Amino acid sequence: MKFSEAFNVYRELVLSSQTRREITTEVGRWENHVSPVLGEYQLDKIKNLQILQLKKSLETKNLSPQSVYHCLSLARRILHRAEEWELYPGPVPRFRMPKFDNRRLRFLTPHEVGKLLKKLEEASVLWRDVAAFAVYTGLRAGEIYNMRPYAVDTENAQVKVYDSKNSLSRIVPLNPHALAIVQKYRYKARHDLPLFQENGRLPERSYHVFRRAVQDCGFNRGVTDRRERICFHSLRHTFASWLVQSGTPLALVSRLLGHKDIKMTMRYSHLAPSQEREAVSLIKFDC
Repeated sequence: MKFSEAFNVYRELVLSSQTRREITTEVGRWENHVSPVLGEYQLDKIKNLQILQLKKSLETKNLSPQSVYHCLSLARRILHRAEEWELYPGPVPRFRMPKFDNRRLRFLTPHEVGKLLKKLEEASVLWRDVAAFAVYTGLRAGEIYNMRPYAVDTENAQVKVYDSKNSLSRIVPLNPHALAIVQKYRYKARHDLPLFQENGRLPERSYHVFRRAVQDCGFNRGVTDRRERICFHSLRHTFASWLVQSGTPLALVSRLLGHKDIKMTMRYSHLAPSQEREAVSLIKFDC
């Protein structure tokens, strides 16, 4: 079996259950980067040398280290699945994955959030509400876009987040401001359709509104490092950063963010050095 045929099986059995955005992203990686190099190879002919050729091809395209990582990861996942499904005997080549630090750490101040929401309101009330909800809850963009009215529990002021990025569902509490936002849309939306929409318009299809507001606010003016640029995901970092600065324990922040591993939350630890000093000051004894 050719690698391209294995991808078609993978696409049918695995990718088909993912979100439209995830499918588009993975298919794009395959068609643009992996298939041109390895697509016509028979599975049992793909060895470490062929993987290294793929890696070199990716690097010559000046892709980011993260993009190289994701393309290699896709190739590896397809090979592992092909072996699991007995499409070929294996073994899957073992190779080193590139290391990178692509974490976005920049967050907005309360003044900047207010400025952004004002700009958004001038263009779209829907986007103003979506952005405010993101700051109040720390939810990922996809989690907000895919939220359904039935996931909202107004009586207990919480929302159920299904099928998150790490495949773990969780319950997120809503403060009065976030609750008011979901109530505004809950009674207008159909039970089985996304909660956040306005006259049939969905926020993910008009992301240019958010991008333009950020541009008008000048947040990214002169910023060349993409990790320091403000994007929608920065609102999630803003939520986490404000919580940590206010003294919220990292373990609790981790649960609210839906992190699978608290190591991901530790990136915010530098925002609360006083917590460490206060913690050690609790150790007292007579000697």
